[in-house]
Amino acid sequence: MDEPANFDGWASDAERLYELAQELLPQTPRVELTVSRTLADRAVAAWHRDEDLADLENETDAQRTIRDEAATLALIGKSIEESGVEDGDKVLFKLDAWLLGNALEAADRAGRLEVFPRPTQ
Repeated sequence: MDEPANFDGWASDAERLYELAQELLPQTPRVELTVSRTLADRAVAAWHRDEDLADLENETDAQRTIRDEAATLALIGKSIEESGVEDGDKVLFKLDAWLLGNALEAADRAGRLEVFPRPTQ
């Protein structure tokens, strides 16, 4: 199968992205966010869950992806526990921007991110 005409340019852009990521890596940007108390509680519960990691050598790629996504939720829960402030039915907290990116990418990959939400009636 032939590669798209733009592929070489995209491959070059991907290399620049990898270089950019290396410069961004040592930085730890944090963003202030707000989530519903219900979701905050669920994330904190994921942080506190005991897990058995004994048999990971046979996990599939799909299982590893799900485990990585669960780990992202747990780390968000840790951030909520450490910096969260309740504000009615919302929780305000500070989150490492890397985790925010991981969460958005996971939801997008799963087809669960509504980039253009439907208007409420």
